Amino acid sequence: MTSTAGQAIGSLQALAASLRGLSVPDRLPPAARLSLIAQLDDDARETLVRVLDNPADLPSRGLAGWPRLADEACGVFGSLMETYALLLQHEGVPRDVLEPGCVRLAAAAAQRVKWELLSCGPRHPDLWPLLGAVRRSEWATPAVATEYLRAVAYSACGIDQVTPAAVSEVDRLIDLVLPHLELQSAPGADAPSVAVPPDGLPPRRLLGSEQPAAGTLYFTPGPAARILTGLSAQLSQGVVPAGFGGRRGGAPLLQALQTLLRHWSGAPPMRRYRRHLLNGRLAVVRGFEELKELVQGGQSPTDAEWLMHDASRGGVGAIVPARADDTVQMGDLVGLRSTEGDAWHLGIVRRKRAAGDDRLVGIETVSQCPEIVSVDDGRAASDALLCDPLLKGEAVRILISPDALMSGVPLFVTANGTIQKLKPLDASTGGRDFELRVYQVL
Repeated sequence: MTSTAGQAIGSLQALAASLRGLSVPDRLPPAARLSLIAQLDDDARETLVRVLDNPADLPSRGLAGWPRLADEACGVFGSLMETYALLLQHEGVPRDVLEPGCVRLAAAAAQRVKWELLSCGPRHPDLWPLLGAVRRSEWATPAVATEYLRAVAYSACGIDQVTPAAVSEVDRLIDLVLPHLELQSAPGADAPSVAVPPDGLPPRRLLGSEQPAAGTLYFTPGPAARILTGLSAQLSQGVVPAGFGGRRGGAPLLQALQTLLRHWSGAPPMRRYRRHLLNGRLAVVRGFEELKELVQGGQSPTDAEWLMHDASRGGVGAIVPARADDTVQMGDLVGLRSTEGDAWHLGIVRRKRAAGDDRLVGIETVSQCPEIVSVDDGRAASDALLCDPLLKGEAVRILISPDALMSGVPLFVTANGTIQKLKPLDASTGGRDFELRVYQVL
């Protein structure tokens, strides 16, 4: 039986073929052509909503996995944008087609921005020039300005740093706060990004000392950030706001909120540690069970070999060859070792971006000296990966299989011939096959 994701990928491929047919000139009236393109546009959106609202049915890899779906979505919205543009460029197109066509083009472009980031795909060369041109068009309505703002919001929100389960929550949050986002002609204290529609260039991070070009607009999320802060406070009290969470619970929403707030706050994310460019090769092992076997002294085979790009106190940047792109996704737990060394470091993939034909991944270091330990929650015992030294009064992180141990209860850890009690702290994260929990050593 074909999976939900597989069906979605097949549907997107069929939509792309239909769009290619509609790009061929014929005698179809403009209004009828717009109606057909818009129907394909709506079908693509509905297909993707069904998949994103059920991320548990979406494999992280394979021919019906997340990377393939993201690539197909990116291609479809690029084709939609191009097909709308071809229609609007024809002579004699009536106003009742031009106005809704401009809105549709801008909305498709905003979705292309999102899926470019999620797929690590190449930037469409005409995306921002088209968006800038349609925004300045005499047929542009306020809805066009809204979609341009949505595109800027996607480009500046860090959506490429969330897991697939949180993508739909980012969409809902942006829908919620879009009326409170602004593009202002004067700089503000909380403007993390700038856009210059006349130049047709992508938005970028604002540098404090630069002189603005003519037509510069400052993306200002101030009121929206306050709304997001309020939602985050509700979630911290165990209240999932209406319209969010659903069957996924609050974890994806929390990730989406934290990501947007980090990028839209008055102090946008800054590098904590200086990066140092490095050369070399890295042996890579992916997955909790594989890493547990490795730390126990086994000979778990390496998944791949990556190229070192940079390193800092907080993590590593590495180049993943295009042929191995499907082997790593956002939120994956990986083990890294220099091919010239012996020590394995554990990390979590926090970023993945295009680097030519390859991919640049950013990995947050979790442990430089992991240790296998036995952990007991009073109900059952389980092997875990200890990430930090057991020092009385200090915080310690442990990696376990999902749902292997009860949460919110003390643990007893056996290591080096001793048993120590751990008090749970309100901090945890997780991935496809692991949980990272934080405790205090008593």
